[in-house]
Amino acid sequence: MAEPGMAEPETTRPKPAEPRIGAAAAADPLAPVTLADSLVREAGWGPAQFGTEGPNPPYLRIGGRLRLSLSAYEPCFAAFRRDRGPFRSKVGMAEHLAQYDALMVDPIAFEECFGPGEGTETVFPFGAWLTVRRVGFGGLDLWGKRQGAVTLPLEPLTVASAIWLRRAAAAPDARP
Repeated sequence: MAEPGMAEPETTRPKPAEPRIGAAAAADPLAPVTLADSLVREAGWGPAQFGTEGPNPPYLRIGGRLRLSLSAYEPCFAAFRRDRGPFRSKVGMAEHLAQYDALMVDPIAFEECFGPGEGTETVFPFGAWLTVRRVGFGGLDLWGKRQGAVTLPLEPLTVASAIWLRRAAAAPDARP
């Protein structure tokens, strides 16, 4: 034990916990979750489908997929590493985000994708819950009460730990 006023040796200090994918997904279903946790809970992804190399894991890839009509190509979330099978895990972005009421972006996502200094309020309304209006390869068209129409580029979505999703509480049934 160190004497009062002396710093603890490095070996006895607890190390910070590694981010655990899916830890928040098991909690309250109405509590905000990260994009990574939502993919674990809703799409059945596992830790092997996310990238861990970088300062803010987990990471995912943005890809595209053909719809059943073979004429519509849509943006999707794709596994960071290829699966063992012949197909890569892909989750339609519009379909997945439609399960949530609002989205909030942490400035870390912009800083990591576009460089230092890009996580400022003049670049994007960070910390505000925004509703998704449209999903396309040009980005997400979002709407906020105070912010109005905003476009989120797709690149920050790859930092799945810095994107927060929220479900609206279900309205109580008015029937007796």
